[in-house]
Amino acid sequence: MSLYNVNVEKSKRSLEVRNEVIEMIKDKFDINLGFWYNDLYKVKDGVCRRLKGGMNNVDFRFNDNEEFNEMFNKVKEFIDNLDIEEFDIKLNKRLNYSWNGYYDWKERCGFEGNFLDYKKECLESEECIILKIRWKG
Repeated sequence: MSLYNVNVEKSKRSLEVRNEVIEMIKDKFDINLGFWYNDLYKVKDGVCRRLKGGMNNVDFRFNDNEEFNEMFNKVKEFIDNLDIEEFDIKLNKRLNYSWNGYYDWKERCGFEGNFLDYKKECLESEECIILKIRWKG
């Protein structure tokens, strides 16, 4: 199956689900989800809508990474427990770390930890999120 053969109705429905999920999160947590990247891609047994973006409170800022991570975990748990019949929905942080990034950080910024320290730092400070809406079957 190519993306040119995507079921148009399911694609439209995934956009509706996206809007519903964003609205539910805003109502329940007083959090805004904003996305600047939206695409469809093929997965093993279907298609997935992927949105990359960010999350902020109504004041447009979290006080620190700890506050962001705490709220992210609450929102992720809520989304993971959503049961929308035809879709599987997941929220994750963009895992923004690599060997090249690690070496660059060591050279330019004088980072003194090992790669695992770098990875932990990246995951704790990452504020870019990915919402995946995958149709079932």
